[in-house]
Amino acid sequence: MTKLNVLPKSVIPKHYEISLDLDFTSFTFEGTEEIQIEISESISEISLNSVDLEIFNAKFISNDILDSYDLEISLNNELLKLDFGQDVLPQSGILKIDFKGVLSDDLKGFYKASYKDENNNVKYLATTQFEATDARRAFPCWDEPAFKSTFSVELCVPDKFSAVSNMHISSEEKSSKPNKKVVKFAKTPPMSTYYLAFIIGEINSIERQTEFGTLIRVWTTTGKEKQGEYALDVSEKLLKFFNKYFGIKYPLKKLDHLAIPDFAAGAMENWGAITYRENALLVDPKNSSVATKQIVASIISHEMAHMWFGDLVTMSWWNDLWLNESFASWMGDKAVDSIFPEWKVWSQFVSQDTNQALQLDGLKNSHPINQQVNDPSEIGQLFDAISYSKGGSVLRMLENFLGEETFRLGIVDYLTQYQYSNAEGKDLWKSLDKVSGKPVTEMMEKWINQTGYPVLEVDISESDKDTISIQQGRFLYEKILGSEDNSDTIWDIPISVISSNKSSMETVLMRDKKLDFKLNDYSNLDWFKLNPEQSSFLRINYPDNILKKIETGIISRDLSDIDRLGVQNDCFALSIAGYFSGAKYLSLLNSYIDETDAIVWSDLSSNLNSINSLLELTDLNQSFNRYACNLYQKIGNHVGWESKPTENQLDILLRSITLSQLGDFGDKNTIEKANNLYEDFKNDLSSIDPNIRKVVLTLAAKTGSNDRFEEMWDLYDRELFEEEKSRILSALTCFEDTDLLSDLLDRSLDKDKVRLHNCIAVVTGVSFNPKGRTLAWEFLKNNWKDYDERFGKGGFGLMRLVSLTKRFSTEDEYTDVMNFFKDNPVPSADRTILQSLEKIKINIAWLDKNVEEIKGFLGD
Repeated sequence: MTKLNVLPKSVIPKHYEISLDLDFTSFTFEGTEEIQIEISESISEISLNSVDLEIFNAKFISNDILDSYDLEISLNNELLKLDFGQDVLPQSGILKIDFKGVLSDDLKGFYKASYKDENNNVKYLATTQFEATDARRAFPCWDEPAFKSTFSVELCVPDKFSAVSNMHISSEEKSSKPNKKVVKFAKTPPMSTYYLAFIIGEINSIERQTEFGTLIRVWTTTGKEKQGEYALDVSEKLLKFFNKYFGIKYPLKKLDHLAIPDFAAGAMENWGAITYRENALLVDPKNSSVATKQIVASIISHEMAHMWFGDLVTMSWWNDLWLNESFASWMGDKAVDSIFPEWKVWSQFVSQDTNQALQLDGLKNSHPINQQVNDPSEIGQLFDAISYSKGGSVLRMLENFLGEETFRLGIVDYLTQYQYSNAEGKDLWKSLDKVSGKPVTEMMEKWINQTGYPVLEVDISESDKDTISIQQGRFLYEKILGSEDNSDTIWDIPISVISSNKSSMETVLMRDKKLDFKLNDYSNLDWFKLNPEQSSFLRINYPDNILKKIETGIISRDLSDIDRLGVQNDCFALSIAGYFSGAKYLSLLNSYIDETDAIVWSDLSSNLNSINSLLELTDLNQSFNRYACNLYQKIGNHVGWESKPTENQLDILLRSITLSQLGDFGDKNTIEKANNLYEDFKNDLSSIDPNIRKVVLTLAAKTGSNDRFEEMWDLYDRELFEEEKSRILSALTCFEDTDLLSDLLDRSLDKDKVRLHNCIAVVTGVSFNPKGRTLAWEFLKNNWKDYDERFGKGGFGLMRLVSLTKRFSTEDEYTDVMNFFKDNPVPSADRTILQSLEKIKINIAWLDKNVEEIKGFLGD
């Protein structure tokens, strides 16, 4: 395990002057930097970060003593050490370094991205991805978030190329070198290295000046400019919301959004120059689905929230990454909800963010939101559902507890106090303590520093039928293995109740193991439910008599959509963890036959698919498919295949969900209709409604032959619109012929056929195919060296690949996974491996305890 080298604080960078000269023939760059530094104590050497750079020269020129030093250069373990050869007293001066680097093709640091233009010519642009620790691959620097400095960037680039950085251009002039120009950018405010950026290529922009004086631009490769219009509209509306909410105007003169053809993550919050994967930013009015429009708006909002939380105020160290990501996850959705209230964003937040975090945090091998980082490989593993979604859900809970305006005032106080500097989680809690007068610090320390979350056991008092008794304990999926939580872990939990008579209890803070409270006239209530709107981060286990009453509120839809979703999701998790049987959960779903809410169906479908995945190797597979088809039949008849003039966005989404589920579970009419649509319009996919296009392609693939596979591959290869390419590539993983799937897996490792950032989607997609589950795992093992070379230096890639094993459910698979990663250690995904092994054990136990009862439920 590599030791974490934290840089000494004896030398502080104040300002960087960075000059880079790019060669797009050799894909190299030469650089010179002058760093204004302050030496605060006597030293003999300067340590900073550098990796994969060739250092030619290093010199220190003193401001105070009017002397200069040629420094001895040594590089080891991502550290550049510059030796004076003697002790040097405290002083200020300029550190000058000359260096050279290569534009990599591994989507990190300073790298080249390739794409094909409208004439099928291969083109390249240069771009950056520095988070978490890859600025050091572009220029030597103090590559830690606490070392905030100002930056002046100068780029020498081909004269026909555009150049973008964090700040606006201050000057542009012809270079002394032929066919090149020098672009200089204005000096940045104090900022961390990881969100500095520069992008150079044949890119064009559309732009708009906002009422606040900010220039917003969307950049694309040539020919895709119109696909940026939706993002431009959304960005303008979001900027207006954020300026008002934070009470601090966005501080830069411009805000660029840039679509990058090759991009590892979804997006990156570079201050003033946000970079995105193409399908996370671009929308084609004729070919984009409503789901894509929503995803694009959500990602833009998340990244723009970072302009304040992350860029203006930055965490001091990576253990507080959640300060950036949790807040952007929650705040991003809050902003989207303000401009698109009809999307029911908070229902989707609960279904996607909260429930994803609850799933991960129910594992013993989860981690606290605030996670100490002791090793470089651990930084990358923090970018997970805990840092993003659990943190965001806990912030939603806290806002609900404090009140919306009180919470906002605390945020404003925090941002005002720490703008242009660094902060820790405790600083945010202090601001909220101050404005609310409530014990926020004490309450939140438990949620941030403890792994896991509570499950509330609910009961009615024997002596007083109007008294509800609740007891908290840690929820663990391992309960199904016979493990019990014997810890004394306690959370401070906001407790509230809604009931059928529309009365609600004032929120109280549960601070002990047990709590009793009065629910007046309980015997006359049709139902009551704890945790209205799923506002607190927890599960609830009701006894059968109370759950039966709640079912009446589900059937009548007196319960809100979020609450209907929440009851179903809690019961699913409780069944997986062994609190009650899988058959009991499936029986509960009968209450949802008349459900019409898209998000409720989306969440239910995800859980049903998980059960189907567990049963796919058993003899219950066909009978479960019949059960599922019956469950979806009524809503399927309701939505149909054709759009209706009165439909809203969620109605359209519901159609896509329902048809997809019916087809996946083998409904013959749905599969036949999809095949007919494909055959009718395969030469012009744009004639198929983009909202059902993925369904049509997927179901056509499921029953497709070799000829259809090659037909679809040709469609994929010729397609230039990234969203469409992703749809087709996803469909290709759904063919049932294993020879075709093997061929696809082979093609996925050819960078000329499948983009680097998409090759993982192929192997994970094949693994979700019942016919490809074993095939994908064997392919992954056989090609592990290749994947490790591509993604082993960090990022999310190996974590995603390891995660595909979480669906396994046999002892042989468990042993195979354990032995493989024992022989092939993955430091950057070691926690993910433990989580996968834990999940496989849970799957095995679930099958052992549930198959017979489900067989009876299904009538087999």
